[in-house]
Amino acid sequence: MTNLINKDGLSVSNNPKAIHEELFRGTGSVMGAGVSIFMQNESITEKFIVASKDNGLEPPTNHRFVASRYKEALVIFQQYLDNKV
Repeated sequence: MTNLINKDGLSVSNNPKAIHEELFRGTGSVMGAGVSIFMQNESITEKFIVASKDNGLEPPTNHRFVASRYKEALVIFQQYLDNKV
């Protein structure tokens, strides 16, 4: 199982409900080895979810979704964790 942490360094379970709770009601960020998913506030009313992957050799890969597309962002994040993308 992949170890995930939040912005404060506390452990986060690798399941959709725990990740959703952390993004929307917690610190707004979940990180794993070379991958992250976080909330980005563009303005007072515009919020985005960004899934990011960084292998240290190439520029980071980012996918940005409006907050209502959480499920799509989670799929990309899980693929990054499994090294499928």
